[in-house]
Amino acid sequence: MRYDVVVIGAGPGGSTAAYELAKKGAKVLLVDSRKRVGYPVQCAEFVPVQLSYKFPEFFPKEVWIQKVKDMVHFTPWGEVMSMPSEGFMLNRERFDALIAELAVKEGAELRLKTKFLGFEDGEAVLKDLKTKEVFRVKADYFIGADGARSEVARQTGEHTKNFLITAQVSVPLKEPLGDLLIFFRDYIPGGYGWIFPKGEIANVGVGIDLDYRVSVWESLQRFLKEVVDWVETDKILGRTGGFIPGEGIKKPLRGNVLLVGDAGGFCHPITGGGIANAVLTGEMAGRNMGEGEPEEFEEEALDTFGVSINRAAEKRKKYMKRWDDLKRIVPKTWIAFEEYYKD
Repeated sequence: MRYDVVVIGAGPGGSTAAYELAKKGAKVLLVDSRKRVGYPVQCAEFVPVQLSYKFPEFFPKEVWIQKVKDMVHFTPWGEVMSMPSEGFMLNRERFDALIAELAVKEGAELRLKTKFLGFEDGEAVLKDLKTKEVFRVKADYFIGADGARSEVARQTGEHTKNFLITAQVSVPLKEPLGDLLIFFRDYIPGGYGWIFPKGEIANVGVGIDLDYRVSVWESLQRFLKEVVDWVETDKILGRTGGFIPGEGIKKPLRGNVLLVGDAGGFCHPITGGGIANAVLTGEMAGRNMGEGEPEEFEEEALDTFGVSINRAAEKRKKYMKRWDDLKRIVPKTWIAFEEYYKD
């Protein structure tokens, strides 16, 4: 089995890379260990509107549920502040599946229920989870797009070791909501709580720094009791959770292996925003490889995201390992406050 590029992970980053490469005529294999692309959903499902300008083909009406206007913040000292945050609340499963479908239409080969085991002699070792067959695939290049706890990153060098953990439920809204709501609380250490509207329902969740060793589900239960004015907390429609890289960008080019999205740490380590960054780094990887200049990927990705993501990682390390003076810590570590950009 011989390909130009093997992409490991069919999330938005991996599928975008496969799409870009296939459009340029590359022979691409896109693999994912899940039985269907996009499921389970493990995020709050918001993307900024700017992403739709660059990739309009990714945003037919079927993949987004509603538009949102602002991000409203509720502080523990009583201040409520708003910042513009125009964007879309997605049907994330359909969004991911659409990008993979576009890649396949351009000629990429998609194999689901296929697990990446490692590299041997320059080949990818894969396992068919249905037949249990282990096989090898040759390629000129490999793209790791296998998420926050990336096995590709782990086997090729530095990889994320410190994470935030999230827990989220979907519940009915009591009234229509057009904004994203963010809550900073002492019982959500190193993170925040959120209410993100999706039509008649909302994603309600919390994210916590794992170093605090606090039960994320217990924190979520407490948060749900606080937000009963907005949502019907006794009618849980779904549950999910996941991990957010908390260390910043890891080296994205490793010989003939490129890392995109969460696998390369291209996720904001404080806000947790990662869908748009995954799509953008996937596009960069696919475009630069398709043009015969894969080494340009690292420079472009670091120029685009390095300062903002690595600054946030340093702020997390410097300020957010204690959670005892929120009126001082929150403004220094959250993008809506002027203090964030001064230190």
